[in-house]
Amino acid sequence: MTLDSIKKRITTYLSSAKRWPLIVDFPARKDLADFIEYFNVGDNKILSADSFCREDGTFKPEEFINTIGNNEGNTFVVGVTAFLKLQGEAYTKNTLKTILSKSISGHIVVVTYQCRNFLKFADVRFFERNQVLLIDGERDTASDICLINPALVDAFPGSYSGFAKLGNAFEKEGQRTIYIATDVVKSSFGHSILNIIQMSNSYDLLCDKDSRTKTVPNTFGTAEQWNAALKLMGLNGDWTTVVESVFGSIYSLSDSVGQYNNFDDSKKWLYFIALSIFGTKNGYLQHSVYHAANYKELCKSLFRSILVVEHTADEFAQLYAERKEILKNFVDSLDEAVDYCKVLSVKEDRAIYYLTDLTQPEKERVFEWLNVYGHSYTPGNLADILRHIYPDLSNYLSSFRFRNGLLDSYFESYKYQKVINRILPSFELIVDAQSRELSFVDILPARSAIVDKLDLDQAHAYFFDALGVEYLGYIQAKCNQYGLSANIMCGRCELPSLTCFNKDFVITCESMGCAVSDIKSLDEIKHHGENSFDYQKVKTPVYLISELEIIDTLLKNIRANIYGGHLAKAVIISDHGASRLAVLHETETLWRMATDGIHSGRCCPQNEIDAKPDSAIEAEGFWVLANYDRFKGGRKANVEVHGGATLEEVAVPIIEITRKPINIEAFITSESKVVTLGAKEFPTIKIFVGVKSSSIAIRIGDKFYDAEKTAEDYLYEVKLPDCTKKGKYTFDILNGSDTLASSILFEVKKKGMSEVSLFDFGG
Repeated sequence: MTLDSIKKRITTYLSSAKRWPLIVDFPARKDLADFIEYFNVGDNKILSADSFCREDGTFKPEEFINTIGNNEGNTFVVGVTAFLKLQGEAYTKNTLKTILSKSISGHIVVVTYQCRNFLKFADVRFFERNQVLLIDGERDTASDICLINPALVDAFPGSYSGFAKLGNAFEKEGQRTIYIATDVVKSSFGHSILNIIQMSNSYDLLCDKDSRTKTVPNTFGTAEQWNAALKLMGLNGDWTTVVESVFGSIYSLSDSVGQYNNFDDSKKWLYFIALSIFGTKNGYLQHSVYHAANYKELCKSLFRSILVVEHTADEFAQLYAERKEILKNFVDSLDEAVDYCKVLSVKEDRAIYYLTDLTQPEKERVFEWLNVYGHSYTPGNLADILRHIYPDLSNYLSSFRFRNGLLDSYFESYKYQKVINRILPSFELIVDAQSRELSFVDILPARSAIVDKLDLDQAHAYFFDALGVEYLGYIQAKCNQYGLSANIMCGRCELPSLTCFNKDFVITCESMGCAVSDIKSLDEIKHHGENSFDYQKVKTPVYLISELEIIDTLLKNIRANIYGGHLAKAVIISDHGASRLAVLHETETLWRMATDGIHSGRCCPQNEIDAKPDSAIEAEGFWVLANYDRFKGGRKANVEVHGGATLEEVAVPIIEITRKPINIEAFITSESKVVTLGAKEFPTIKIFVGVKSSSIAIRIGDKFYDAEKTAEDYLYEVKLPDCTKKGKYTFDILNGSDTLASSILFEVKKKGMSEVSLFDFGG
């Protein structure tokens, strides 16, 4: 029957003398709602099924049936269908039959929803009296019933509180699932025709709302945490909407790891769940999530999960790089860093590959490793290993070309021994030899001779106390990194290598109108063991961490002043260097002098009683030791010493720093592109470099050749004693460690007989 025809029949029934109930069944909610609205007028009474529910919301069928029997007036009953179907097919059919069999006073219309199959009775009286009216039309999809814990009602906007609401909700809702917050349990309805889902906790509900929840164990969150997620998800949301509302796109979760330490606990948990469900393009972050038991373990896992991967594995380099980038945001997690460094002992000699330079504990752990295992590697090997692990320390160890073979090999070996914390017997022999030969007198010009020639116009000088030449490789690398040009020169200080004898350059600079700033922090570390860097307590050279940072800070400040237009040139000048190896030597000389040694026994005032030791130099009324001995009476050193005459104490840098030109032009002159050699000759080429520097060189393969200045500015000459064979050669032009031009070609040819006159006897 059509809806209109049903309306007419009901209207006629309500004004008739008939005293039996009617049942009108609807296949679709829309028509049902239209019907109720149509008859909800005048004296007609709309009676809801929740009127027949107990305190817990369950249906009371007896009261319902009695109400029908005692009805007076015109009454429409709605919302009973769900309660009937919950009890099963037989119960539904019997109850409907009981309704139709009732004798009543007044008129009563029971409205049902999708009960057509249960209204087929053998008693033909029901149909003869038109007690069963069936609306034609397509069936709606009936809703599922989801019973949820009342504590979860706030998580579902639009959910119903109380089981009594079920009847009306079932006939009015168009949602796929109707959520009813109730203590009534599914097990009460073993014969139910309706599909019932029991959700006792938020996790189950989340699984029902978004099946991706099942990829995360329930144990990953507390009830409160799952409740909070459920609230965020709302009635129609899913994990995608939740994550996007909090962290942005699900495809860029790795971008949020930098803010992780700023998240509160609830957000940290949600972030961990999001990563667990959606994953991330960052391989190491995903790796860490996989190895974390819960969100509280994520930070620890970010530090430690790298340990399950062997450093020789193909994926290690990528994971290491991603880990280091992530942990830049966790430098304040010192407890984790400390614990990580402890656990790292399981890697033994491989531990170095799992360290970074991001935290103080890790840097100190690097030096602990070097102390135990460093001697098994060459200086070059260590520099290569540390290049990605601790770049600053790698730069410190990198070779600086002094343009002198002795200085090159000496300081490469010195730095190596400093970081591995031991003196090599072969090196000690070199030091002893130098204490007699004193090669530095001929190799290095006096510092004053260099300072006198400096152009200090618009310059600012920095008196960097105790800055030895050992740091030049590091300084050169940092200047390249900061876009600075460093013209580095090396000289010798006055003996004894004490500040009081080496401040003449300050007066020279000031006389030229150049302001001078004192930098004493490096010297303070070496003298007083600043920040607990005391050799008597900590044997490893961890103080080098702070030394490099001090130098870096100055270079950054210089860069800021130069790039900010406040300074055209900076000049760094040192008074003297210092020796770590003299501290490691740990032995006093047998020399007992009439006067006590000073500066940890590195020098001693002369006296008329004693003779000068063979390893000492006489200077300024002092005997100055040129090896690693100590005069008796001097206190043990805390960190490093100076006052003596070893190369590391005597050699000092003078560094001119300017802004690096954007593009420094560098090329071989045309006449040098082809060099013709006679017997026993070697080529000399000329190159143009658009910068004045004492560090210009060329590199052919793995060999370096220093360039010498000519009478013309920017024109340099390079002698190549190893390139005597006929053929073509390629080279790079360098300024310090900075490559200015690459793969430049020149050719060597030999003079042939046709090019030499047999009768040319020189006149």
